[in-house]
Amino acid sequence: MAEAKTGDLIEIKTSEEVISGFLLESHDSKIILIKLKSGYNQGISKSEIKSMKILESYKHKEEKSAEGKQNKEKKGLPKITILHTGGTIASKVDYRTGAVSAKISAKEILEMFPELGKIANIDARVVFQMFSEDMEPEHWLKLAEEVKKEIGKGADGIIITHGTDTLHHTGAALSFMIQDSPIPIILTASQRSSDRGSSDSFLNLICAIKFAAESDFSGVAICMHSSSEDKECAIMSGTKCRKLHTSRRDAFKPVNSKPIALVTKENIRFLTENYIKRDKKRKPETNICFNDNIALIKAHPGFKSKELSFCEDYDGIIFEGTGLGHLGINVLDEITKDHAKMLEILKKFNKQGKILVMTSQCIFGRVNMNVYSTGRDLLEAGVISGKDMSAETAFVKLGWLLGQKEYKKNIELAKQKLQENLVGEFNDRLSEEEFL
Repeated sequence: MAEAKTGDLIEIKTSEEVISGFLLESHDSKIILIKLKSGYNQGISKSEIKSMKILESYKHKEEKSAEGKQNKEKKGLPKITILHTGGTIASKVDYRTGAVSAKISAKEILEMFPELGKIANIDARVVFQMFSEDMEPEHWLKLAEEVKKEIGKGADGIIITHGTDTLHHTGAALSFMIQDSPIPIILTASQRSSDRGSSDSFLNLICAIKFAAESDFSGVAICMHSSSEDKECAIMSGTKCRKLHTSRRDAFKPVNSKPIALVTKENIRFLTENYIKRDKKRKPETNICFNDNIALIKAHPGFKSKELSFCEDYDGIIFEGTGLGHLGINVLDEITKDHAKMLEILKKFNKQGKILVMTSQCIFGRVNMNVYSTGRDLLEAGVISGKDMSAETAFVKLGWLLGQKEYKKNIELAKQKLQENLVGEFNDRLSEEEFL
């Protein structure tokens, strides 16, 4: 059997099939583990292998600088800054483990996608290197400061590469923290790593940069595939979109909204005129703060009052209620007697100055707590309607408000501000086309 090393592209023949892929480190001495072109790993018992040959030896590349501009700036092109935070859009296969690892530096992005240099003069640097499931609100603060810095340095647009899992949380956070931005701030990501043939990273990145460089849009938005085909990206509001699929390239969809624009490598087509236009003379309104002492609770059958009581020390609670915005608070029989305690705790929390906000786990549609008696009782207990905000956007908005001393000291003022439409997080009315 040919001696192959981790990372080599190999071909294996068994009595039933011929398989090719990258050799991975296996923790079972009896198994050969390879990564297929599809991106999946497959283990093959050594006893079943008839022959194995090396198709291509793996060549280790030395780590390069994580920062830098393109070699030569081109006159007349806008200046776009890429702020790298990690995630699959800037990742490749770790051949030790077979996992996708965030090891591609910001400068390597430019080397991987030279076409980007034809659209804009690119400056790229790392803010932090992490998968988005590890991102904390404190990272949002740091990222917002870096965005503010780039605006001050005169960038014509900012691209933020990010992991998909919490992309919409960060989009919402930046929307509230940096308002009236003079330039576009576009977050983009990918579902599949850059070294996979089916990767969505190139189209997402090139469309994000094209939109930031050539459109008259300003503010925070998210750029992701509009369909599973590798043809077009949708530009979506930072406060009104969500990841709705674990692995599809078009996992992100507008929620209670429609895309701001559709972008291809050749064209930009706006679907609305309701956006703030680019104006580099405009000063952004920045309020970079966050109170993460906010709970996010999902209602469910069997939800007990003792679960709610665990939130005693929180400053606010976002509920993902059922339907139009409900919790189980009605006592109907012996089985539901705990519901009375639920209502009592809500009233107590309200008197203590906690802010209680209701959203719907339906995702689409708006909360309306005036339709049924359950909703009206919750309103009377002090629960506020989150209207058509997603639970994630409501969480970010409440945390951002209570991060400000003005609202932390004056809860009634905070409740009032929570009901105001600050950055397009609310819709006055919903149309049929704003649903899947």
